[in-house]
Amino acid sequence: MMTRRITFAALACSALCLPLSSQGRGRERAPPPELEHGTFTTGSFASKALQRDVPYGVYLPEEYSAEGAEDQQFPLIVWLHGMFEDHERLHVRGGVAIIEQMMAEGQLPKAVVVTAEGGRVSFYVNGTTSGAWEDMVTQDLLPHVDATHRVAKGREQRAIMGVSMGGYGALKIALRHPELFGAVAVHSVAVLPRNPDELDERFPWLERWGGGQKALGAVFGDPLDRDLWRAENILEIVAGLEPAALRGLRIYFDCGDEDRYGFHKPNQQLHELLTTREIAHDWRLVEGGDHGWRSGYNQDALPHSLGFVAAAWATAAGTAGLGGVSAPGGAAPGESGG
Repeated sequence: MMTRRITFAALACSALCLPLSSQGRGRERAPPPELEHGTFTTGSFASKALQRDVPYGVYLPEEYSAEGAEDQQFPLIVWLHGMFEDHERLHVRGGVAIIEQMMAEGQLPKAVVVTAEGGRVSFYVNGTTSGAWEDMVTQDLLPHVDATHRVAKGREQRAIMGVSMGGYGALKIALRHPELFGAVAVHSVAVLPRNPDELDERFPWLERWGGGQKALGAVFGDPLDRDLWRAENILEIVAGLEPAALRGLRIYFDCGDEDRYGFHKPNQQLHELLTTREIAHDWRLVEGGDHGWRSGYNQDALPHSLGFVAAAWATAAGTAGLGGVSAPGGAAPGESGG
């Protein structure tokens, strides 16, 4: 399905007007948009998987601290950032403000949003030397959030989201651990080829880091561990899993057809493979869409993915207390966009 790019100016203006935030080190960070209906704070938690403390951020809607809400549990969104980003990028670039606006307008239930530091080039893989990043999310972050915040414990009211490298991580974790999340909604997924020898041909921009296998050496080994590559590859995972094992996991992903990293082609391949395997999903190829926060793509795409999550939660809850939410401009949860 080809969808024209929609600009959600009322939601994303403050984010789009920001100067380019630092993707490296030593640059002054632009201030994030102000929040009106909640708070975004940062802290750290102990990760056994990484054997160190890991920074993370938490958005809490104002209802979380309201009188009489002491026993209320809230749905949970876990957000995984992209390459060379950090746990504050979703807030700095205006993503949290978009989430808050959708909550205020009743398009998304009041929820807790957690953003975890995922390293510069981890791909959220239990890598050879980069660290056990998938375990950090599934074995450390989730139990910490469960213990420190009033979040829903069941998968039905949990979603994992992300962009680019974080989209790869979120989708991979959801496919591998459907017992943890009921929905996954991701943007511009860095879908890697099933054959690692095709990396440089598919993604020539990797040459700036000495080629794909060298750039990803800390994750997949140098020389590359082909067994690890296959085990962590999204296309390989989809090809090998039994659809029934997903337990009704609701899947959404989108990508711009002008993605500057060329991820639209492997995302289309992922859509075709999911269709062949008869795995329900919602896919959007966005006409004129580029990549990332600076281009405005993420800000434009977020209302679609968040609307999908809202509709997935409503369906899982039998619409009790979550009625009236739907995915803006997208298919119903679990419906392939074509």
